[in-house]
Amino acid sequence: MTRNLEKWENEGFFRTSNGPLMQATAAKLRSRKAPTTFKWVKGHSGVLGNEGADRMVAEGCAKTQPDLIDLQIDKSFLLPGAKLKCLTQSLAYKIIRQKKMDEPQYQELLDRRATSRNMTHAQAAAANTDGSAPPGSRIWNSIRHEDIPKNIRFFLWMIIHDGYKVGKYRENIAGFEDRGQCSVCEDTESMEHILTKCEAPGQKEIWDLVSEIWKKKSGSELRPSMGEIMACGATRRGPPQKKPEAGMTRFYRILVSESAHLIWRLRNERVIQETGPADINEIRNWWLKALNDKLGLDCLLTNTNRYGSKAISVSLQYWY
Repeated sequence: MTRNLEKWENEGFFRTSNGPLMQATAAKLRSRKAPTTFKWVKGHSGVLGNEGADRMVAEGCAKTQPDLIDLQIDKSFLLPGAKLKCLTQSLAYKIIRQKKMDEPQYQELLDRRATSRNMTHAQAAAANTDGSAPPGSRIWNSIRHEDIPKNIRFFLWMIIHDGYKVGKYRENIAGFEDRGQCSVCEDTESMEHILTKCEAPGQKEIWDLVSEIWKKKSGSELRPSMGEIMACGATRRGPPQKKPEAGMTRFYRILVSESAHLIWRLRNERVIQETGPADINEIRNWWLKALNDKLGLDCLLTNTNRYGSKAISVSLQYWY
């Protein structure tokens, strides 16, 4: 509030977290006749007001229903919309998109049962190693992590939304009922089946390779569930009984996302392209190529002469 208020007002509070609340707070402060000052105090230092604020925060977090807060603003203190001279094409697009996303009709379309179910699984999977369930926004933002290529971002986004037309979707199409069944396992070919259960060459072999390399690094096996695959970008990893480490977390993120996407590609070649089951050596080579391509790209991105401040560190921590 003390540092970013001018920027928020120029943007009309459209791009501000809890924008309506911040806008109402700023208007309330301006409506006071006396000057308002803020003083920084060190947290947990016995300051009465700070301790009271901490208690109120704890009480608020424990509530199952949020309090109703009056956000009405006196027109004389209301600055509606974004400032035209500060508006760029990019900002205008983001504001229009945000306003559309805030519409009840848009939110109803997003509130799909399949998406809510998958998001719950992803949050639970991330909580197993993180200690607390992350909010849904963190799961969505993790999909767009810089370590995850665009094609795999789309893949994870589609999985969470249950957007791929497999399994029961095919079973409901007249004349294509058999396409909903796995030809190898004779079970419904859902995404969970494809990525974690299918007995066709690819799924088991790739996760065996993942478990083998992860065991060498961490001392434990790795067999991701469907929820862990969806939350791979938001999950923090570290040695047993120790805090999460940046290198280990990044390695896990890359390993799981690349491996799951490769399983999906192998399935599509076998089912859609009808190339037949892949050879074990081919599967291993494809998996190694996917990881080596990522490692090679990281090596190129360490070039400070070419990428300047955007270059990544040469520290091995990045690959654990």
